[in-house]
Amino acid sequence: MEKTNNYNKKITKTIFIALLMLSALALLIFHANFFLLVFAGIFFSTLLNFSSNWIVSKSKMPYWLALLLVLLSMTGILVLIIVLIGPSMVQQVKEMTNTLPQSLNNLREEIRQTSVGRSLFEELPSDLGALIENREKVVSRIVGSFSTTIGAIANFFIIIVTGIFLASSPKIYTHGFIRLFPINFRPRLSEVMDKTQRSLSLWMMAKLISMLVVGVFTAIGLEILGMPMPYALALIAALFSFIPNIGPYLALAPAVLIALMQGGNMYIYVLILYFGIQIVESYLITPMIEKKMVHLPPALTLFWMVLLGLITGILGLIMATPILAALIVIIEELYVKDHLEAGSDEENKLQVKTEPVEVDSEKGDSK
Repeated sequence: MEKTNNYNKKITKTIFIALLMLSALALLIFHANFFLLVFAGIFFSTLLNFSSNWIVSKSKMPYWLALLLVLLSMTGILVLIIVLIGPSMVQQVKEMTNTLPQSLNNLREEIRQTSVGRSLFEELPSDLGALIENREKVVSRIVGSFSTTIGAIANFFIIIVTGIFLASSPKIYTHGFIRLFPINFRPRLSEVMDKTQRSLSLWMMAKLISMLVVGVFTAIGLEILGMPMPYALALIAALFSFIPNIGPYLALAPAVLIALMQGGNMYIYVLILYFGIQIVESYLITPMIEKKMVHLPPALTLFWMVLLGLITGILGLIMATPILAALIVIIEELYVKDHLEAGSDEENKLQVKTEPVEVDSEKGDSK
């Protein structure tokens, strides 16, 4: 009877855990954007916390003062960028919005001159405006774009405010989370959380340096080539370089379209410039600044980005890489080391202890 009761308890416990995991998975899928916002806020707070702790270790100043210094430095850099290149950047972005439609039309005419292009476009209307059926659709698209922009700005401020609150009192949140687990597991969990935070912070530092290098080199190269709107294109290249594998090609599209309007071989020079910067960034700069970071396999990163992009959209595509970096650290520490490799380590130690001692028959000495 007792065995039956224990068996029933195990079955009930297993079913409860399975239902809990399924509920968590459903909540994660149907409300993925909420969890992405939470992770983005945590991600930003780790950067603030890492930078503040570094200042504390070097200057011995209070943590709150170091955090204030980091926030003021970030704000100052942002204001400096806006003041120095903001007006020209805004003007160039306006020019780009007016230039890109003409570039698309020119590209369309170039394709039309080929036999394949003629067969491709023979079913399409000659006027792009004919694709719009009525005014109601135009209004709905404008409203949708406006609401999307407002939502993106709101999400940005949510991430910033959440990160500042988490970084201002990190021990309250980390200790509260750790207390949800058994006492004997808490020290190990705290250690893994510290490693994850360090990996994310180092990854973000390396990515910021990489984005800066890409933006500066792109601006200099476009200036030398005489391309219009070099700063706007460089800003796009720097921002999209945050997204590995896919980002550089997304940034290349507007640059090539604008280069096609310049005539001649300008688009070839732009292609060479962008691919050259991408090669330098991928094989020289990134390996130098990511030596102490967690290694992210390119194919796994690409599949993970596509998966999150399909489920959650642009926010998932942006946050896919840091989420993967955190998951790799957690899986490596808690599953591979503590579960898979723990038994093999104990067996190796036992094998060393029970290894037979060789005895020299002539001298009677043990070796």
